[in-house]
Amino acid sequence: MTTSYPTNYREWLEKLVGFNTISSRSNLPLVHYVRDYLASVGVAAVLVPGEGAERDTHANLWVTLPPTAPPPSAARPLAPVWCSGGLILSGHTDVVPVAGQAWTTDPFRLTYREADRCYYGRGTADMKGFLAVVLALTPTFLAMPRRAPIHYAFSYNEEIGCLGVPYLIRYLQKVEVNGKPFTADGCLVGEPTGMKVNIGNKGICMWEVKVRGKPIHSSRAMLGTSCNAIDYAAQLVMKIKELAIAIRDHGHHDERYECPFACVTTGLISGGNAVNTVPEHCSFSFSIRILKREEALQLEKDLQAYVEATVLPEMRREFADATVDIIRGPNFPAFNGDEKAPFTQQAMHLCHVQKTGTTSGGTEAGFFQETLNIPTVISGPGEGRYIHLADERVSVALMDQCMQMVKDLATLLTSAGKQGNL
Repeated sequence: MTTSYPTNYREWLEKLVGFNTISSRSNLPLVHYVRDYLASVGVAAVLVPGEGAERDTHANLWVTLPPTAPPPSAARPLAPVWCSGGLILSGHTDVVPVAGQAWTTDPFRLTYREADRCYYGRGTADMKGFLAVVLALTPTFLAMPRRAPIHYAFSYNEEIGCLGVPYLIRYLQKVEVNGKPFTADGCLVGEPTGMKVNIGNKGICMWEVKVRGKPIHSSRAMLGTSCNAIDYAAQLVMKIKELAIAIRDHGHHDERYECPFACVTTGLISGGNAVNTVPEHCSFSFSIRILKREEALQLEKDLQAYVEATVLPEMRREFADATVDIIRGPNFPAFNGDEKAPFTQQAMHLCHVQKTGTTSGGTEAGFFQETLNIPTVISGPGEGRYIHLADERVSVALMDQCMQMVKDLATLLTSAGKQGNL
């Protein structure tokens, strides 16, 4: 039986919202469906999985629509095409949970309300609306004479720390085209901006700290026969606070952000098993929202130096085998775009904006701009005021605007009839 695929962005959005791709769930049903659709129109997709347990449940999807070429045939079967240049259209396939939220619609069934001319459903704004636009435009792209390629980069598990896209980036770093590293002329990350143009977001580094002391009944505490892990963890938390204040007062500032400095937060802590027992274990997690990677490296270095010079010597006077482990967790780079770059100017012109902005939340843009050195902007049809909340929505007006902007940007950068200039 022949599969009937969506033909416009509303149908694509309905289909994509119907896939429950909360980060903890597999995104393979969605990416397999997209892969099969693309194969039906003569385009081969590459699935790039991660490692460990998620290798069997999650994958990035990479697609290249090459410069205009004859369609696949028996002599030239469907296969991935590798070529540099052109435009990357980037988005993530995962969404945040809906548990505990008071939805008035089924979050995994697209609902349209004429009253506000919006589509409701989890991911409509963040960011399946953008993916729906890209997929709906695929026939247009294929019909367009192209002097340069159009690439799709659909990632997984962005919402829990950009865990999927690093595997895709490393995959692309290994690719050579005519003996040279892969590159592109620009990358559009379709995160929700209300179709404004953002050229910056903070990165993040996270750590877990594990403190191990020696337990004893609390009636014998502080006799030199135990080591209270919570006490020393608290000492470390206060040191992190001290370092955070120093960064706030003396570190790098960027006034484009509501919070102009790299902010540090201790967000989780757990320890002990009973109120009448000196705790053997305590662990906590902290993070820094960085403007520059050096800030995270310095914070880690300063905390490690404090552990080695102050905390561990104190602990080991009480318990020789006491330990403190600082374990680096998920992290992703800051995104620092260039307002004067030709690609940014093109995006601003097509979005009808006079100035760029920044976003306080994290995105995958830094991986393309900072790691692959590809000019990047963030612009998409969702609005920040609706993301991650009950009754998430995206308006028809912004979806229509996104369709036109993406089509025009692809034409500027890749069409055989254009030379990429305004």
